[in-house]
Parts: sequence; structure tokens; C-alpha cells
Amino acid sequence: MTLERSNNRAEYKAMAIAQDHAGIVLRAAKALRVMIEDWMDGRKERQQDHFNKLAMLEREADNVKRTILDELSVVETMLRRSDYFRLVMRTDDIADLCEASAWDLQGLEEFQPDAKIREHFKGLLDALMDAVYKMRQSIMFLEQNSKKAVELAIEVDAAERDADAAHRGFTQFLYSSNLDIKVLLRLKDLGQHLEEIADAAEDAADAVRIIAIARV
Repeated sequence: MTLERSNNRAEYKAMAIAQDHAGIVLRAAKALRVMIEDWMDGRKERQQDHFNKLAMLEREADNVKRTILDELSVVETMLRRSDYFRLVMRTDDIADLCEASAWDLQGLEEFQPDAKIREHFKGLLDALMDAVYKMRQSIMFLEQNSKKAVELAIEVDAAERDADAAHRGFTQFLYSSNLDIKVLLRLKDLGQHLEEIADAAEDAADAVRIIAIARV
């Protein structure tokens, strides 16, 4: 077997595992959204179940991450290996941030957000879910359509900018509110983690663009 063929096989295997990994991460983001929506609507009896599900998905994502890192570590000559490392690490950060956000929510169980806070969270959630979904789609298209993968990765940038704007608006609202300081800090941490999810999706999408352009 030639070195080039071996590297191609390694890349396709890495790509397949990265696709599985991104699917788990998207499930974590969806689970977090449901958890936050239940919290906003006062359905607190399911919060522990949501947290347990997110913790399970985070562990599952970590296991897949280790698998792909092991695969990449033994193929030192593979082109774009560092870009795959970046892709999987930043994608995995999303699962970690989803679990961190769930921890934030556990400290807000006794707080019932009003309509204004719910509106801010809806904007943040819409933007970050758009970013994570399109990031995952860009990874799925890497193998079959590099041009489409790049187009989707570019769309992630726009979603991340929406998340940035939503986060800034939410932060400004918090600083102008009369909320108890402990609640304010918890809400601020939660908003920050949500915005960082979109940031991680953008970074992963940048890695997709580099890989996809090299494959054209």
C-alpha cells in the first residue's frame, strides 16, 4: 500500500468519526435548548433528567473525541492532520459548554425569568442552534461536496455574529436591571456559555473551510 493511499484511508476514517462526533454534539445542544425552555416555562421537575442526559452526551462525545485523536496520532504524515485536531477539539468544546450551561441552570432553579429575560434567551438560543446545526452540516458535506461544506461554514460565521449581538444585548440588559446580584451573576455566566458555544461552532467551521478548500 502506498503512503498516499494509507493517508487517504486515514483521512476518510477521521472524517467519518468527526461526523459521528458532530452528531452527538448537536444532540447535546438540542438537549440544552429543551432544558432551558423547560426552565423558562416553569417545568422544573424535568431539570435533573435534562442534566443527566447532557452529562451522558458529554461523556459520549469525549469517548468519540479520544477515538479520533488516537486515529490521528498514529498517522503523522497525513495532510491536514492539525486541522482535523482543531476541528474535533473545538467541536468537543461545544459538548463541554452545554454541560457547563446545565450547571448554571441548576443554580437558577428557584428563579423564574420574566418575559424580557425569556426573549433574550430565545434570541441567544436561536443563534447558537443555527451555528451548531450548520457547523454539523458542513462537516457532513466534507466528504461528498467540499463546495457546499465551505458555503455552510461561511453561514456559521453569520450565525455566530447573531449570537454575539444577542449576548451583548442580554449583558446590557442585566447590567441595567435590579436583579439580585447572585441571580445576575448566574444569568451572566449562562449567557456567556451560550455565546461561547456559537464561538466554538465558528472555530470548528473555520477548520472545515481549510480542510474543504484543500480537497477541492
